[in-house]
Formats: sequence, structure tokens, C-alpha cells
Amino acid sequence: MQSARPGDRLAVRVALTVPNDIYYLAVSDYIPAGAEIVDTSLKTSQQGMFGEPEAQPLFDPRNPFARGFGMWLFSQPQIYDDHITWTADYLPAGSYELFYIMTPLQSGEFRVLPARAWQLYFPEVQANSAGGVFAIKP
Repeated sequence: MQSARPGDRLAVRVALTVPNDIYYLAVSDYIPAGAEIVDTSLKTSQQGMFGEPEAQPLFDPRNPFARGFGMWLFSQPQIYDDHITWTADYLPAGSYELFYIMTPLQSGEFRVLPARAWQLYFPEVQANSAGGVFAIKP
């Protein structure tokens, strides 16, 4: 069981391995009920982590994979209140890492739904991760 405290900022990475080239893929990752996803594309959201003197750039040429690998092949993520979804028109075979920031808000023990990847026009092609329990401790 993983845990955090309210107000922490957690970097979440979703790893995806595609054995063959694939068209029209969607990937959704669900968050625990007591948390929310930080939308860094909004000008009203804090860009840097707490305690950092300045905001971090979206792309750092010294560490190009810091925000995940293969994110440039996916569309901008669609952020909902309970999950985040990425889509890609075409993905070559390989391994990819998607990245987002989550903030726990309310104390408690929450169930986390599995992440899901599926081919949009062929729903029989799909994959799920394992679910889990996430504790937000006061």
C-alpha cells in the first residue's frame, strides 16, 4: 500500500509497452478519490514543486526523458476529476512512459482503479494494470 500526506505533490508515471505498431490508442489512468491531478497547462497552477525557487521547463535538453519517454507521440492529456486520458493516432512498437502530477487532498484509505489502454476502433485490443490501495495520512 502506498501513502502520502495531504498537500504533497506526487509524480505519477504510467509505463506502457506496445509489442506491435498500433493505430488510435487511448490510455487512461485513474486516481484515488481523495486526490486531484495538477493541470500544469493552466496559468493559475503552480509550475514548480514546493520549495523550488523557479518553475521547471517542460523540456530540459540535459535530461530529455525527465517527463517521460514517448510523450511527444501522444496528444495533450485530457484531465477529468477522476482520471487522465492520452490518445495517439499512431505508436510504433516500443516502451513509453507517460507523466503527470497528482496532489493528495483528503485523509483516508482509497481504492485505485487500474490504468487502462485500448485501441479506439478495436475495443477487443486492450490492457489493464493492477489496482491498489492508496492511503493519505494526516
